[in-house]
Amino acid sequence: MSLQGQYRPLNPRLGTHYAIFTSAFIALLLILALLEQLGARNLWLSHTMIIVPLFLYLSVAVLTRTLDLHEFFSVSRRIPPVFGGLALAVTAIGGVGLFSFTGSVFLIGFDALALAIGLIAGFALAAILFVPYLRKCGAYTLPGFFRLRFDSPLLGAAAGLLLLPPIAVLLAAELRIGAFVTSLFASISFELAVICGAGMIIVTLVLGGLRSLTWTQSVQYMVVLSGLLVPLVVASVQETNLPLPQLTYGSLLEHISNNELAHGTTPSSPSPMLAGLPGERPEPATKPFLQAFGALSKSDFVMLLLSVLAGTAAMPSLLLRAGTATHTQQSRRMMGWGTLFLGVFLITAPAYAVFTKYLTLEQIVGTTLADFPSWVKGLRDAGLANFTDRNGDGVINAAELLMSRDGVALSLPIIAGLPFILVVFAATAGIAATLGAGAAHAYTAGATISNDLYHGVIHRAATPGRRLIVARLAMALMALGAAWYTTVSDFDVLRAAILALSLTGAAFFPALLLSIWWSRATKWGVLAAMLSGAGVAATHMYLQLSGIGFLWPGINGLLGGILGIPVGLVAGIAVSLATVKPSPEIIALVDDMRDPSGEALFDRSLRLAPSRNRPELPMSALPPPAERTEKIAEKIAEKTDAAS
Repeated sequence: MSLQGQYRPLNPRLGTHYAIFTSAFIALLLILALLEQLGARNLWLSHTMIIVPLFLYLSVAVLTRTLDLHEFFSVSRRIPPVFGGLALAVTAIGGVGLFSFTGSVFLIGFDALALAIGLIAGFALAAILFVPYLRKCGAYTLPGFFRLRFDSPLLGAAAGLLLLPPIAVLLAAELRIGAFVTSLFASISFELAVICGAGMIIVTLVLGGLRSLTWTQSVQYMVVLSGLLVPLVVASVQETNLPLPQLTYGSLLEHISNNELAHGTTPSSPSPMLAGLPGERPEPATKPFLQAFGALSKSDFVMLLLSVLAGTAAMPSLLLRAGTATHTQQSRRMMGWGTLFLGVFLITAPAYAVFTKYLTLEQIVGTTLADFPSWVKGLRDAGLANFTDRNGDGVINAAELLMSRDGVALSLPIIAGLPFILVVFAATAGIAATLGAGAAHAYTAGATISNDLYHGVIHRAATPGRRLIVARLAMALMALGAAWYTTVSDFDVLRAAILALSLTGAAFFPALLLSIWWSRATKWGVLAAMLSGAGVAATHMYLQLSGIGFLWPGINGLLGGILGIPVGLVAGIAVSLATVKPSPEIIALVDDMRDPSGEALFDRSLRLAPSRNRPELPMSALPPPAERTEKIAEKIAEKTDAAS
């Protein structure tokens, strides 16, 4: 009997419930749009549009609360692939992706596609190389996989400690971008918005762990996509008479190029060492939109792409989702749906940036300050844009148009002259993306602390109840710590996310490759791969960011993972060959892990555990595959004889 058979089946009316939630949200938008036309105050509309979805997320979290250990950490492995894909997509997008990626496309055009290609390629690579085998192992966390794979609590603890810094950086980045958007529309300070975001994350996770997180993220993706699509579709109908912006924005590119050429934008040379990446303060688009490698050099483009790819493929917040699928085949389908949902966003965001670029050039560039549209002052007051006549000719050219990278997603409804409620709708989408991704990172850190540091090393006999208490406390402290750091420091969210992905790729990508695809890998080899990869990447980042120098000239400090990945692979192979070969039992179980059929190894260890206070057996103590196959065949033969 598999472990998941002990839990109740999934609610057959799940799709109906989500349809009701979605319908209620759309109804709210329509009612507020009607009230705006009747003269309702913008402040009241914005507060309602932001607060009501938050109560929607909280209601989902309350309805999915749990006190069961297996439900809390794996949702009893019964998440349908579609809903798992929705949760994966929200985690990968986040507020940083929605705002910073869209704004980067607006400011540097083609060169920003390195981020999109790296993200979707890393997602697909994880689906092929890692996710099915992590599901067959069945560990609750990525460090838990290493602990079970090599029967080494030390290795699991080391992986857990290496996981925490990049996860904390990603969480802080999400809180910062979410607080920036919330403070614009909710009439609260940035610091209070950070605290509110952390509080929402804590409540969601404390109630139900991964169970509450998964179902809440499914709702949040619907909000993210609708908040991005509705203003874009309306703008597309206004400009092209067609409601398919992803397919029609190509007709606007020629107009953009002609406008840029007519108003002073000329081909530019790429800036060295990723200096061409846009910052969070308003800045001009100094290169033609369609020029390739005008902001980033070809080498920087490739290295940025590979760094994001490796970091996404090895991101712990994504990989732990493998354990929520019913079986290995379902985990593949889940990744397929996740790739589709992520791809929808990645083809929509460039269209969003193109329509914003087109309308901005049409309405502002070439006009005098006296002829500016009425909405310009609002953008300037909000810090989303700036326009100055630097050369004193009385006309604004393309180089004098300064746009905030993180404000582009909010600017399109304003520039297109859409109702105010659609501006707040876009902000609500960004807040939903921020809460979904931030909660995923906080959960990952808390689950790792509870399962791999506390239970894995400190207190092996901890009861399930105590493990849940530690997990909840760790998630809350992680969110509060990230909130404190966000309020006392000033950092760029896009660069922080790139740095975190680079460090994650260096620490875990080589280790995962060796652990899954090389039976000869030893725990000391994988430990060497983690430490050397992360150490080289972190050293390179520190030297460059502190102004001392570089380990390798020509590679930006944010991309230290490009150096750490090959070093980690070489170190892992060398140390594995120099240490004792794994036991035959471990090698046999590694081969079993590559077999998609059968029960998860972790679930089998739970089922065979002699004591409830020791929730799993070491992998080396499990029956070998051949013996297990013979027992299964005997049971099938007995049932056949009884039936005949």
